[in-house]
This record gives sequence, structure tokens and C-alpha cells, in this order.
Amino acid sequence: MKMRLIDRHVLHNFFVPFVYILVSVLGLFLAYDVSTKTARFLRHHVPFPTILRFYSMYIPQLIALGLPIITLLAVVLGIGRMTRNNEITAMRSCGVSVLRIALPILVTGVLFSAISFVLFEEVVSRTFGEMKRFEEEIKGRANVTETIRGGHFLTDETGSLLTFEAFDPGRKQLDGVRWESETDSPSKKRVITAEMALWIQDAWWAGSATVEYPDGTYTFHRKMKMYDWTFLPTEIKGRKFPEEMQFGELRQNIVKYKTAPQKVRELRIQVNRRVALPLLNLVVVLVALPFAVKSGKRGGSVAVGVGISMLLCLAYYGVTVLLSLVKSVPPWAGVWLPNILFGAGGGAATFRLD
Repeated sequence: MKMRLIDRHVLHNFFVPFVYILVSVLGLFLAYDVSTKTARFLRHHVPFPTILRFYSMYIPQLIALGLPIITLLAVVLGIGRMTRNNEITAMRSCGVSVLRIALPILVTGVLFSAISFVLFEEVVSRTFGEMKRFEEEIKGRANVTETIRGGHFLTDETGSLLTFEAFDPGRKQLDGVRWESETDSPSKKRVITAEMALWIQDAWWAGSATVEYPDGTYTFHRKMKMYDWTFLPTEIKGRKFPEEMQFGELRQNIVKYKTAPQKVRELRIQVNRRVALPLLNLVVVLVALPFAVKSGKRGGSVAVGVGISMLLCLAYYGVTVLLSLVKSVPPWAGVWLPNILFGAGGGAATFRLD
């Protein structure tokens, strides 16, 4: 019974600042976002139900991305307050270890990791693309719903890849085309680039196309029929952001797009982030616990605790972004190294508290 009372007390001290911080952060972000988009909403006569739908999709994304920061601040404020009030000292004098005191928060970190994964997988992935396209529309790009901007897809079962800058479904015209064939024989491999390709009488025709063969490059200034392009205009779809793919779809596309290294790298980064970002909710608990306990003992102020917490968050995200931009760093390393470093440091410090 005594341990249950302690667990409830610890969770109460954690969730009270957690709720305040969550509401404050969401309120600030939403207020800023609404203020920057109000003029565009009015200019484009966006209906109020559409605006509500947009923010109903935006809020889960904010929660999923901001949950680790909110958890970190809540631990620092909640446990720090208990330490300053000598509650941690009193519990330890009764033979309760710091790790046992922190157990409910560690369990909460695991629970938040699961919730975050579900949010990314089932909510953010299903709404990310719609949000992006809506934002494109209210930026004044009126033809965004008529023209497919940017895309890539496999044109046959061999893995030949077509990328394009834009596709007009009405005119059946591709702009900024690049097609790379994938064959078993290197001597038959071709790369075709063209400013434009048009669907005429049940076939694709490219104008001013450049064909790269293993033995040289040839330019055709006249129209050229693309005999190998057997796909129909109705099969062309817009670019799907890695963020709007589910975990299984990401893994399938990594195998499918083997002929596009940059595309595969983006997918590998995203598939690792899909697991690493949710687990960050547990990592920040390990980082925040020793900091909250030790700073509370020294009488550290709330402002100092919050400031150092924010610096830790900025350091984490800065290292993550930097490593993801360095192409010589494998995608898994760029995503997981910050988790490993912060988790190992926080875990070691947490286990030394006793």
C-alpha cells in the first residue's frame, strides 16, 4: 500500500506540470500558426470547417513531435519540486531507492513511446500529405490541385524508375522527365532525360530527349516515341512524402527503389526515425531524472532547470539534423547515435543516484 501511495504521489507531481506544459505549448504553437495563416484563409475564402479539419490533423503531429520535450520539462519540474521539498530525501530515509521512486515515470516513458509510435504510424502518416497539399493551396499555388507536382514511380517490374517535376492530367503532359532503365545487362542500361513528354494516341512521345548509353550520350531534337514506357497516364501519382508512409510501406519502398540511392536514403532515415523518435520519450526520462534530483538538492531554480532542459533538446535535435545531412554517415547511425549517446549518459547518471 505504501508503494502505491508513493507511485500515485510521484505520478501526480509529474502529470500536473505535464498537463500545464502540454496545454501551454499547444496553445502557443496554435496561436502563432493561426496568426500567420489568417490572412491566407481570408484571401482564399477557406471555409471554417476546413480550417477546423486542418488543425485537427495538425494537433496530433504537434503532440507526437513535442511529447519528448514536454516529458523532459515535466520530469525536471515535478521531480525537482519533490527534491526541493525534501520528499525524495524522506523516501530514501525509509529505504526506498531513487530508481524505485522513479519507476512510475520510467513506465510512463515506455507508455509514451508506444503512444508516440501509434500517433506517427496511424495518425501523422495518414494526414501529413493532406496537410502539405492544403498548405500549398493557401500559399497561392492555385494549380496545386490540378497539376501533380513532383513524383517518382517504377514503370515496370524490372525496377526502371521515372521521376518528373510536374504532370498535367488534363493535357497528359510530363515536365522535367528522367527515366532510368534497370536491366540485367549493363550494356543495355539507358538514362533518358527530356524537358517534356506527352501522351499521344496511346503512346508516350518525348521532345528534345537525351539518351545516355554506356558507350556514349545522344541527343534527339525531334519527337521520339518511348517504346519502353508502357504505363498509362492514369497510373501517374504525385510524390508521397516518406512521413506519410507507414512502417511496412517504408520497408517495402526501400527494396523497391533500389535504383534511386538518394530516395532510398530518405526512406531509410524515415524508417529509423519512426522507431527512434518514439523511444526518445524514454531517453529523456533517463536524462532528466539525475538532473532533476541533483539540481533540487542544490536548490536550483526552476528557470535554470527549464533553460538547461531546452539546451539539451536543442543539442539533441541539432546533432540529429547534422548527422542526417552528412551523406557519409549511414542513415541508421545518423538517427540512432543521438539516442544512444543521450540514453547511455542519462542511464549511467540515473543508476548512480543510489
